[in-house]
Amino acid sequence: MSVTDYSKWDHIDISDDEDDTHPNVDTPSLFRWRHTARVDREADEKQTSAKKNAESKLRVNQIDVLNDRIKKLTVDGGKEEQIKGVKQEIEELEKEHQEFEKKEKELKEYQDAHPNWNVDNMSQDKHNRTIINKEPKKDENDPTNDLTLYFKTYDKECKQFGMMKKYEESHKFLRANMNLVCEHLGSFLVIWAVDLAVEDKHELKERVAHQAIIAQYIMELAKTLKRDPRSCVDAFFNRISTAEKQYKDAFDDEFKALIKRIDARKLARIEEAKEKLEEEEKEARQGPGGLDPLEVLNSLPAEMKRAFEEQDTPALKASFSALPPDEMNKYYNMVVDSGLWVPSPDDKPPVSNETIVETKPLTEETD
Repeated sequence: MSVTDYSKWDHIDISDDEDDTHPNVDTPSLFRWRHTARVDREADEKQTSAKKNAESKLRVNQIDVLNDRIKKLTVDGGKEEQIKGVKQEIEELEKEHQEFEKKEKELKEYQDAHPNWNVDNMSQDKHNRTIINKEPKKDENDPTNDLTLYFKTYDKECKQFGMMKKYEESHKFLRANMNLVCEHLGSFLVIWAVDLAVEDKHELKERVAHQAIIAQYIMELAKTLKRDPRSCVDAFFNRISTAEKQYKDAFDDEFKALIKRIDARKLARIEEAKEKLEEEEKEARQGPGGLDPLEVLNSLPAEMKRAFEEQDTPALKASFSALPPDEMNKYYNMVVDSGLWVPSPDDKPPVSNETIVETKPLTEETD
């Protein structure tokens, strides 16, 4: 005959309904107080568990960072002592992580074998589920969902954060302005840093770039932990304030790399602005026929070009007369369409060998 194991019911918390009451205390109130205390205790346990899991993930992330550090030191020819020190730190972190996983496994096995039952979890619907067919529609009025709207809405606050120097004041500011914490914050600061680089405000540029790296690190931490970035603000600043040298070195490397990209973007933007200005000047110079007078002038025969530059009308007519009729007609149309020559209504085209050359705009076809 089999024996039923009732040990799993040894830890049943039925304080909400038990008979242990006091004659001078209102029984319903006593039950509510006990229930509230238990709920608070369970919430504390969940918070502690979440904290331990977050620390575990941070530890794993730090191991990855240190492994990348070793690769970089190896490629850059770093000292053996540096590499050895990083490897030792990795070993310590891995040992901590293994001990953590061992304790968590033992705790889970114990909790599975000795569940703590109460009136809230003794009866649960195990077949209830929610099916989401599609992602919820984004709120178009939420600045965090639109880069342009974010820049317009939080311009002042982003710049205020960008000009901060100390981690403490940055931490305090973001905690008071959690609406800023999203991927757009880093984008705003990088773009502003490029603007400052173009204006040769290098000290402020570097300060803003430093704040951009802070925003970037918070976002990366959120991706690693798969959490809302706003919940990672405290974790980042607590980490950076007590971080070891390797972590801070990695942060500084990211900062220096960003400065290089900003300076490169500055040069590219200046070149783009120069090309745009040249194009605008070219468009402004265009003659009535849409030709650039400078380009036309440089394409003319030497004598004709000299005559235009010196505004020598007889020499100009002579240079036209020296050309064959077809070339004379071509150059005449070019100088008129470019605005180098502005004929009056009574003007006639140049003549060669007593032949009048019929001129038409370059945009028209000859029969």
